[in-house]
Amino acid sequence: MSAGKPNGAAVAAFLSAMIGLLTMGMVHTGTAASSSFSAWVLSVGKLWIPNAQGIGPYSGKETFLLVGWILSWAVLHMLLRKREVKLAFPVVVFVVGMALATLLVYTPFIDFILGK
Repeated sequence: MSAGKPNGAAVAAFLSAMIGLLTMGMVHTGTAASSSFSAWVLSVGKLWIPNAQGIGPYSGKETFLLVGWILSWAVLHMLLRKREVKLAFPVVVFVVGMALATLLVYTPFIDFILGK
């Protein structure tokens, strides 16, 4: 372990970013699978984004990304802020999560898993 500052806050920051993007990827896949879910996601975006109708369900996807990010950051930060964390496992989780989040917004992959 290092003699400097604990790295837990940094680990919390990058893991929470991955969780936010993974949340958006799951919501994006859900909107591709269900038009009623897509309409609901749009209604969530309309709650606070001006002219959300103009950008469609992306407004709600962005909302879920932000909520997933900020909630996970708050929890992870409180849990890890004073800890020294070995980086190997969090980095693997981050890379795998980011790869999955990327796949969940990649149209050919979504078409494949939805059987389109």
